[in-house]
Amino acid sequence: MMERSILLLLSKIFSQLLLPPGGLIVLLGLGGVFFKRIWGRAILCVTLLLFWSLSTEPVRDMLIKPLEFKYPTFHTKTWDKERTAIVVLGGGVYDKAPEYAGQDYLHSYAMMRALYAAHLAKKTGLDVYATGGKPLNPEQDAEGDVMRKFLLGQGLDAGHVFAENFANNTWENASLMKTILHKKGVSMVILVTSAWHMPRSVACFQAQGLHVIPAPTDYLTKMSAYHVRSYLPSAHAFYDSNLALHEYLGLFFYRLRYDMS
Repeated sequence: MMERSILLLLSKIFSQLLLPPGGLIVLLGLGGVFFKRIWGRAILCVTLLLFWSLSTEPVRDMLIKPLEFKYPTFHTKTWDKERTAIVVLGGGVYDKAPEYAGQDYLHSYAMMRALYAAHLAKKTGLDVYATGGKPLNPEQDAEGDVMRKFLLGQGLDAGHVFAENFANNTWENASLMKTILHKKGVSMVILVTSAWHMPRSVACFQAQGLHVIPAPTDYLTKMSAYHVRSYLPSAHAFYDSNLALHEYLGLFFYRLRYDMS
């Protein structure tokens, strides 16, 4: 368990230093140290250009759109109800929320996923499985448990909502859910997660031998026309660009580490 936690921490540190803003700050520092050299000044210019471009909506959409639209939106169809279930992936816990008397609650991404999972459960009558552990924070409630509590608050029957609360990444979501679902005789999953997270999620669940029906939600791509402000730096656009780059990096390393061919 300790080794697993250390590896998880190291992977998080590595991604934070490699991806924006960490990676760009490292480049700025490198350019500053070697400012007197032409290539040092070139690094500074390129880094500032990257800061600006990653903070704009068109560049954000260029990065995130291929992830979000790799799979179509979910459409109800006929399936074997006994062998099909809805699986919703954790997306972060709002730690000790003051407005909820200090209880752990769902973060925004997790809440959007859970809301859509509840919508699909009411529409299809299928069981729902929430999956997520306690990444790097053993003091907080497991994401799966927090999501299950939220789903019950949406009016779902307690006998049809289940939680897996040990997975700390997307691969573990899939591998641990496979064990649980196979015991229930489930081989097909309607997979609910954020649209930008869907390609990596589908690959992980398919690698476990499960038949996956993607049900993406919470799209970030701008659906309306761009305007002048779209080309100006925005903190939201920069954050979304970082999410997209994180997913591409995750896909690359998952293919190296796991059997996702």
